[in-house]
Amino acid sequence: MNDIVETLLARLEAGESVVRAAIVAQEGSAPRGAGALMLVFADKTIAGTVGGGLVEARVMDAAAVVLAEGQARVMDFNLTGEMAAGADMICGGRLRIFLERLDPDQAGLFSTLRDSLETGERCLLATPLDAPADGGGKILLAGDDRAVSPDKTPPDDQAALRRAGENLLAPACVVAGGRRYFLEPCQGRPRLFLMGAGHVSRATAAIAGLAGFSVTVLDDRPQFASRERFPTAFEVAVADMEDCFAGRIITPRDLVVIVTRGHLHDATVLAQTLGTEARYVGMIGSRRKRDAIYDRLRTQGATDADLARVHCPVGLPIGAETPEEIAVSIVAELIAVRAGKA
Repeated sequence: MNDIVETLLARLEAGESVVRAAIVAQEGSAPRGAGALMLVFADKTIAGTVGGGLVEARVMDAAAVVLAEGQARVMDFNLTGEMAAGADMICGGRLRIFLERLDPDQAGLFSTLRDSLETGERCLLATPLDAPADGGGKILLAGDDRAVSPDKTPPDDQAALRRAGENLLAPACVVAGGRRYFLEPCQGRPRLFLMGAGHVSRATAAIAGLAGFSVTVLDDRPQFASRERFPTAFEVAVADMEDCFAGRIITPRDLVVIVTRGHLHDATVLAQTLGTEARYVGMIGSRRKRDAIYDRLRTQGATDADLARVHCPVGLPIGAETPEEIAVSIVAELIAVRAGKA
């Protein structure tokens, strides 16, 4: 979502109109799931994907019409026979894809969405599917009860949309105030805090960034915690390991991986991390090192329930040895956690 929004916003701010295609629903076997996005530009280039093959080709053809006429539309695909072969699929499924034209006057709304996603905030993006007499427009509902809506959607309708989207995990068509909306939950990249800036951290930051995590690297050594070593990280900062989260709030969506330069620092950082609501806590090291740190933390008041939150040794057991291999195992586990598979 973040990369697509950046690309979309750049085009809108340059004065271009863009067609956005979004998978509204998916059943059975399909190349992409609900929520997948693709942008189609006037020069017929694209960003993102709704699955490739014949599906994508037909969406691009339809996008040219939407771009010219401005009328949103919904396309249904039954991925059997020719369609399945065109999508390089073994078995069939069904897709519903929503296409809409976005114009430069909507840049402000998507700028607000971009800013919200960068902070990890959850938002709801609502697009009217009906054509009311008073016009209509896209609505962005932010987490702090802010609403960005060109058509000044009534508060009751906004409240109904918030209720409909409260537990929504994927896009859906809903009814609010007598109007049908395409409602999309939008969430910023999960934040990954890498505690330590050594070799493993450097490789992990690069791979985690590619996998869709917003990476913050913290270390007490300025020569290691540098932008030169971590060019793709969202933030790189020098922090005192005795108060490593100073000025930061770790939320239940955040992940923390402890890869400092020694056992004492690991124990210090872990003790602080267990006092947060982090969704995931991982620590590098052998089982022997883990047990020694756990024993030390128990003397400081940590309970077995506290320590049960920790993934140590961190990462999936793939026989990793080099910093790069260890980084792969760590990020693989983070992906599993994000997907609810671990």
